[in-house]
Parts: sequence; structure tokens; C-alpha cells
Amino acid sequence: MRQEGGRGHHAVGAISEADHVNSIIAASRADLCAIAHPHLANPAWTLTEATSRLPGQPWPHQYQSAKSRMEATSSARRRKRAGPGLAQVAAQKKSAKAWWLSGEASMRW
Repeated sequence: MRQEGGRGHHAVGAISEADHVNSIIAASRADLCAIAHPHLANPAWTLTEATSRLPGQPWPHQYQSAKSRMEATSSARRRKRAGPGLAQVAAQKKSAKAWWLSGEASMRW
């Protein structure tokens, strides 16, 4: 429909990450992506995503005072999304196995 209509199309709903926006635009599924939910949590979401991908981006004067806090919050969110590291997962599996082999699991049932 987009190729045949000759008009611009936009994508809305369930778009919450910059990578998703990039894939929609790159695949020519839409000309514009409307993003709402990330902006409710962080009004400067577009700015923080742009600066995380292009570190030398200048910040507008209005945001200079909050720049360090916004950068720290955005990097903490990225770490949280990434989940635990491989060493942490291995340690969790090892402790779960030790608990199971100790017999405590059968005592609880």
C-alpha cells in the first residue's frame, strides 16, 4: 500500500526503542515513526538516544544543567535492559544446582 499510494505513511504504537525505529525506516515500512511511551518516562528521550549513539552531539542550552543526571539515568537503564552478565548467570545456576543436590528441595515438598 505504501509503494502504490504515493503518499507518506507513519508507524505508531508499540515502538519504544531507537533500534526499532531505525529498522522500520530502513525497511521502508514507514516514512515517520511516532513515539509516545518513552517520552512519558523521559521527556528528553530523543536527545538521550541520539547522544548515546553519537557521543559528540551538542545538547540544547535548556538541557545543559540536567545533562549529567540524564546521561547517568540513560546508561543505568541500558545496563538494566542488558540483564545479568554471563558470570552472574553461571553463579546462579551453580548455586541452584548445589541447592537441589543438597536435598533441601525434596524436604520442602
